[in-house]
Amino acid sequence: MHGLGAMAILLSLPMAAMAQDAAAPATAPLTVQQMFDSASEAAVKGDHARALALLTTLEQRVKNPRSLAIVRLRRAIMLTLMSRWEEARPLLAQAVVALPEGDSSLDADRADALDALGRLAQADLDYDAARLYFARAAVLTTDPAAKVGSLLREAQAGVFVDPAQALTKVEEADRMILAQPDTSKAVKAQATAVRGRALLNLGRFAEAQAAFARTVSAEGGLTMTVNYDDLVARSDAAIAAMLAGNRDRARNYLVYTGAGRMPTQDFTAGADMGLPICGEDGIRPEDVAVVEFGIADNGTVSYARPVYGSRPGGMALVFARAVKRWSWRPEDLEKIPALFRFVTRLELRCSTGEGGPSPVSGPQMAFRQWLDEKGAPHFEPQGESEARRRMALESELARLRAMPNGQPVAEAEVLAGILESPLSTKDQAAKYGPPLMSILAAQSAPPLARLWVDWLIHRAQWDYVVAEGPYASDPVARATVLLMNYDRLPAKQKPQSQAVLDRVIADPALGKDHPLRVAALTRRASAKAAAQDLTGARADFLATGLTDQQCSIVDAKPSLESARTFGNDYPTDMVNVGVEGWTRVQFDIAADGHTLNQRAIITYPPMIFGANGQKIVARAKYAQSYRPDGGLGCGGSAEMIRFKMPD
Repeated sequence: MHGLGAMAILLSLPMAAMAQDAAAPATAPLTVQQMFDSASEAAVKGDHARALALLTTLEQRVKNPRSLAIVRLRRAIMLTLMSRWEEARPLLAQAVVALPEGDSSLDADRADALDALGRLAQADLDYDAARLYFARAAVLTTDPAAKVGSLLREAQAGVFVDPAQALTKVEEADRMILAQPDTSKAVKAQATAVRGRALLNLGRFAEAQAAFARTVSAEGGLTMTVNYDDLVARSDAAIAAMLAGNRDRARNYLVYTGAGRMPTQDFTAGADMGLPICGEDGIRPEDVAVVEFGIADNGTVSYARPVYGSRPGGMALVFARAVKRWSWRPEDLEKIPALFRFVTRLELRCSTGEGGPSPVSGPQMAFRQWLDEKGAPHFEPQGESEARRRMALESELARLRAMPNGQPVAEAEVLAGILESPLSTKDQAAKYGPPLMSILAAQSAPPLARLWVDWLIHRAQWDYVVAEGPYASDPVARATVLLMNYDRLPAKQKPQSQAVLDRVIADPALGKDHPLRVAALTRRASAKAAAQDLTGARADFLATGLTDQQCSIVDAKPSLESARTFGNDYPTDMVNVGVEGWTRVQFDIAADGHTLNQRAIITYPPMIFGANGQKIVARAKYAQSYRPDGGLGCGGSAEMIRFKMPD
């Protein structure tokens, strides 16, 4: 917060307004002034519920527009402090507009509102919007300490939008910190941490390691005490050291995080932990992200935030959004250590084997084909970051819209480019989606092309169900909608949702070998196998005509014949310090039963056991599995490899 405190500004409301509003009945327990005083006192004491109740009553009594705007702002801030973000959001947005322009005495309040909106956007993983909110707050802030805070938050949000610009903002904050001898150790630690995170995501690992080392030192060094700040600082330093090739230093930091040293390491039982599908949202098989998250008491993810992405820009945000959709059965939560529930970091890669090809690829190809048929000039945005490419797209959009006769098809390509960005969020989809859909309707674009845009608009809403109505007359688009909706279901709901797949499989408008029918059979076979209906699963697989598909479709699980392990499979340095962990490795099985294409898709702790798990799986030998044409092999299998110290 800025200024004197959360409620201090309430005491400086116009006295004329107070006098007017104070004309309450004699029986009123508190005057407006007394209510202001009580709300201020409650806020200072941290009694947010009482402060909120008083401010809610004040909102009904205060009539002066300026006073009312401030009361609503303060009520919104109390809501944010109570984590009632969705209630706070409209009040904050309203306050930014309602606070009188040109009244510099309210700049601190306006900055508070912008700062809170930035935190909301960051929690929504809309880092682009968060960065802009924090930047506006920094401009309005005159208090040096508050300005440093806004700059650091702007930089923190910018790490996954424009890391080079984020580093510039950290340097600006550093100059201000040097000019303020009384800057707290906590703020200095925050500055070095944000600097390290920007350097890490720019691939400057050695510099990042040095910055994180200073953060660890500022937090008190490597002690046996581990709070949240200690864990984050030491984990950051360990990740940077591993990427910089300094494994010994990484191990030392890791030991002092407490990671890998808890009674129960694997918390995947009963969990729905879907990963991004390779090829969707621009994610590549070689992409790596580290994501931090916490688990709420009801089994949902309370927060998720990216830590590292192997490519600069918004790629890591795609993984964080996937993690935010994870869930655990409430009865399994008690099996997860408390520290795991509070904060966990995992190394993640995309999945290549989650029920067959993504149905999204068809609409995307249809949209591109429609653009080509219409002769749309291809625009390639230039820029070293997602933010700069986004700016180039928006600049091109403005240019096209300013042309006398317009260029609707070219505009459609640019609008789609904006929505396809990994930085695109619900708010941006609401802004750019409708005009794009209007262009497609006016240009009589085919239903499958329109479906691509429909998916882009709503993909950030993980529980959104695509409406069938607009696509009912086109069998391919209709079947694609059904598969899209099925794929968005949590894994535990899919076995009970086979009726959706039945409709695609039974659709007479789709040929026997149509890719969408085959995709539906593949998914239904997986669902039946998960429900232990192996006879039905085999029948569906045979009906696909495929010769190479997921192992679980043909058998409950391929029989593992041998898995040779050696003493050095468990890294000696981790054995010496007692660090345990696990990795989930995805792979294919060749005709002779050997594994191919091994990829560690989830690893804990990050950067430690993935390569070792891949080596173990590479030596594994599976029994041969029947295929309809006499061929052998299957794809998309996965194994959990645990690295556990002897009891």
